[in-house]
Amino acid sequence: MIKNMKAEKIYIADEKHKKSRKSNGSGSFRKRADGTIEYRVSYGYGMDGEIIRKSFYGKTQSECRDKQKEYDKQNVVPIDKVYTVSEWASHWLELYKKDKCSKNMYEQYAHIVNKYIIPCIGHLKLSAVKPAHIVEMMNKYQDKSESFVKKILISVKGIFETAIDNDFCVKNPARNVKAEGKRQKEKEFFNEKEIEIIKKFCFAERSNISDALIVLLYTGLRREELLGLTWNCCDFENEIIYIERSVILELNVKKIKDELKNEYSKRFIPMLPEVKEILQTKDRTCEYVFPTQYKTYQRPDGFNIRFKALMGRINRNNDSSNQIRELSPHCCRHTFAARRIYPKTVWI
Repeated sequence: MIKNMKAEKIYIADEKHKKSRKSNGSGSFRKRADGTIEYRVSYGYGMDGEIIRKSFYGKTQSECRDKQKEYDKQNVVPIDKVYTVSEWASHWLELYKKDKCSKNMYEQYAHIVNKYIIPCIGHLKLSAVKPAHIVEMMNKYQDKSESFVKKILISVKGIFETAIDNDFCVKNPARNVKAEGKRQKEKEFFNEKEIEIIKKFCFAERSNISDALIVLLYTGLRREELLGLTWNCCDFENEIIYIERSVILELNVKKIKDELKNEYSKRFIPMLPEVKEILQTKDRTCEYVFPTQYKTYQRPDGFNIRFKALMGRINRNNDSSNQIRELSPHCCRHTFAARRIYPKTVWI
């Protein structure tokens, strides 16, 4: 039987990604010619839409971070002096979102607040914002996806509902505003013919990435869940797989996360014959089922590159009448769901 595990949070420094773009509130380090270190931090966007950056200097990274923390303390508007949407939005993020949701979700909220809300209405008094201001702001983002527009509106409503609770205003101007964005494309999934082509190729190739593709198709796992899968989560006797953690990128550093997308994500799933055959005959080089060549868990973006290459390889090895669409790893999850819902005759 499977033993419950508490995944240890592992942070792995990735030197080659240190200069990559960071989320708001995080930064990058740079060694200067005089030997000191510069810590450059993004503080969202100003009223003109331009990104705001601030640099902190010190002899060590720790000293730079300490200076940033002191700067942040001195520049936060006290709650009793909150006056504008921008000022309250900052408190809303810290009081109502930070440590109340996953780090990744918090960063999404911060991104929405700093890039999409504050530049439009951040300068206004909380009590002066009218529904027309919200409608005007939302109209600017109609080119965004419907789901993203909904996230913006959810954030705005949350900011004003909590402002009402704290007596900064009496009405929520966003309450009756509707989210309107571009309708998302219909979900794509492999059809039965494509599945057979994929299955034939992958069982012949038997590489790490082709094994992963079969498992994705026949389990409906998310990519991050697959990368976090360990051998002691695979119960061959009872033919089940226990999903309890995933691999994510956090500030461009890969990390094992014991929090899944939602409370229902931690679950048992059946180990179908195709999956059992792949896993039972797969080499075990470390605790992870689909590791890198260095016997650690893979980065999601690196997995995407290998997955795309596999799609191309399958098509190059088949004639024109046996080609597949080169879909994303997440489309395997859609495929698994579609096969459970619809009869084959509907979607072949």
